[in-house]
Amino acid sequence: MSWLLENWFGSKESLEQVREDIHEYLHNEFYLGVSGIENPQQSANRVESKELFLSMNGPWDAQLDEAEQELLQYVHDELPPVVRDEVGVIPFFTQATVEGYLVLAYIRNATDRNVLLQKLPLSLVTAEGEEVAKKTFDLMTSGPVDSMSSRPAEFMFRWEEFDRIPEQEVPLTIVYKKPQKQRLEGSHELNMGLSASEQEQYLQKAAAEAPVEAGQVDLQVLAIKPNEDNGLKVVVVFRNGLEKRLEFTEVPILVHDKDGEAVARVNYTLQNMKVEANSQRVWAFDIPSSSIKKAGVDVTELTAFIPQARQRKKQETYVAPETEDNKGLLQ
Repeated sequence: MSWLLENWFGSKESLEQVREDIHEYLHNEFYLGVSGIENPQQSANRVESKELFLSMNGPWDAQLDEAEQELLQYVHDELPPVVRDEVGVIPFFTQATVEGYLVLAYIRNATDRNVLLQKLPLSLVTAEGEEVAKKTFDLMTSGPVDSMSSRPAEFMFRWEEFDRIPEQEVPLTIVYKKPQKQRLEGSHELNMGLSASEQEQYLQKAAAEAPVEAGQVDLQVLAIKPNEDNGLKVVVVFRNGLEKRLEFTEVPILVHDKDGEAVARVNYTLQNMKVEANSQRVWAFDIPSSSIKKAGVDVTELTAFIPQARQRKKQETYVAPETEDNKGLLQ
């Protein structure tokens, strides 16, 4: 018998026998808001779970036997429909272990584009709403979630990370709290990947070197520097010189060395990236080492640039053209 069946559903030895347990263990799905809908969970425009392709990656890839893969597919197909044009996370099993509280979930991408998840802040709460643990999970190394696909994910809250460890019989629910936007000097906003000193530095640099021009919309790289794990951080200023607020949805970044050879090509999908009229916004993009195609590069000799943005018809949305041979989010 599969170890997954044994550990998840006791002595039950067939998929049909665990059908009721699957629905009993399911938590409510939460959505990341990539569609721009204010309350996506209330949308009736949904996609059946069976229409999404189930992909294995990381610890799930090539480490499961046939029965275990069959079980994961079965659990996935039993999930309720997912909101179209959204990325949802639905926990399907929880368990208290020696190391901590384990939550197994499916990340479901019901959009027509690949989506790269970077930081995912999650909390565990009791039935009374008390938060007993919170943790931000780094999903960058897992790579993008393909369009119209699902991926199993493991979220482990270790006991030492708890603010308070509840009684063993107290059920816990995983919740997602969308990060609050950080605002500086009116309409200037920065992502959490920049320190306070960096924020001030790049705001001043953007104002001096890349001021907003009336009637113009563009993106410009302010800096490129090393990041953790041998990756790169590219700081970009979004400039909106129009008399209306704009939303940027996609940003391709090309990195070349001093000889003009490609070092990295990445294409990011943004969530609610809005820039107010006649203002600019600074954002930092992390490029993981797995996306760097050339070893031993000198960061000081690298150049990063962004293709010119274009406006989608009938929408106040700007997207930059995809990079060459890069259909998805991250190549």
